[in-house]
Amino acid sequence: MLGFEEVGALLDRAAEALPREIFKDLNGGVNLIDDVRRDEDGNYIMGLYHHDGMGRYIEIFYGSFAALYPDAEPEELERELRKTLHHELTHHIENKAGDRTLERWDEQHKAELAMGGPLRAESILFVCADGALLSPVCLRMFESECARRFLRVGCAYAGLEVPDGTPPEEALRAARELGADISVCVPQRVSERLIRGFDAVLCMTLAQAEELAERFPEYEERIMCLGQRDMTPPRLKGGWARLMRALKAEIDALCDELEEE
Repeated sequence: MLGFEEVGALLDRAAEALPREIFKDLNGGVNLIDDVRRDEDGNYIMGLYHHDGMGRYIEIFYGSFAALYPDAEPEELERELRKTLHHELTHHIENKAGDRTLERWDEQHKAELAMGGPLRAESILFVCADGALLSPVCLRMFESECARRFLRVGCAYAGLEVPDGTPPEEALRAARELGADISVCVPQRVSERLIRGFDAVLCMTLAQAEELAERFPEYEERIMCLGQRDMTPPRLKGGWARLMRALKAEIDALCDELEEE
């Protein structure tokens, strides 16, 4: 994990890349805070937008990033910082316009986490959006773990789009090492009919969940992320094994919660 000053420089770079008008009326600026912040349910808070007696300002919590991404490569960490900054700036823009769309999404997502996400589900659809086939990886890991624990939960996988070609060999190898053979997997394209047949839809990233909720708003309550952090293909060689371990940890946590029901 990069130090506080280095992360501050990444955050400054992310802010400087945006048009100045986005920051209009943000009189308190964007501030990196050396704290770990959690909500009452124990979930990490990465950033907050404030509109109070001190004005309008954004806080990004270095300690939360250090706790959630201790081994992240600088490129991954910068990407996550940028997403958090954009998220909080969206709150700023919507707050000025009197729009609570993103605020309602946050409230819903927090409620889903508090309820254990898909813990009441008897069937789960895993969804991804890239050629790395992360959703079938999750499916294979989930099937294996459910069998080990004697859990009866139906599952399937799909993609926002059907990928071309095959996953990188490093991805196939890393998945096999964790018992997930995806060499012959090709996700079907997600559809209204497919979603209708499942109690919960778990996406790999918040952006995928938001896109799916926009496509099928009538099923918005079923759609959420697999974990607190986005699961995306690594850009650097050697990152696939770490990504697969992260997916396995999320699947294990999901099964822990399902087992409690």
